[in-house]
Amino acid sequence: MAGAKQEPRGHIAHLSNSSHNPVVKLICNRHNNKYSYTSNSDDNLLKNLELFDKLSLRFNRRVLFIKDVIGSNEICCWSFFGHGSKISEVCCTSIVYGTDKKHTKVEFPEARIFEETLNVLLYENRTGPDDDLMQATRKGTVTGHGYHSDDDADEKLDREVRMRRK
Repeated sequence: MAGAKQEPRGHIAHLSNSSHNPVVKLICNRHNNKYSYTSNSDDNLLKNLELFDKLSLRFNRRVLFIKDVIGSNEICCWSFFGHGSKISEVCCTSIVYGTDKKHTKVEFPEARIFEETLNVLLYENRTGPDDDLMQATRKGTVTGHGYHSDDDADEKLDREVRMRRK
């Protein structure tokens, strides 16, 4: 049985690494939970699944969509890949502490999921990674500096032009 569970996971990794299209993967495993769910968690889990279905119908020619429902440690987590590497991740679960026990909370960060899906579209129809694109879509994880305004970019360009003249 363990081999049967490992084979699809290897297949998913192979698909995301070999696809020329960007990949959006949703891990959804409601049964992997030690604690009871909060009152809104079931609705939010369903909303995540519905959004995945809507996005896959809308962008099916441009993005490879993978829904992983086989044995994972995650309950609800979105992963976004471009050129075989993970660009970002949106995990929708957290543990909250109630008065009597711990609960698992499933959230529905719709705007963030849309944002990351649009970011991953930047990776379609490219032959390889673009350093500027990688830096821009990782939101500061590469440089640690976060967003920069257009003024910052203009100042940098002006400095580069001045340096070339000297």
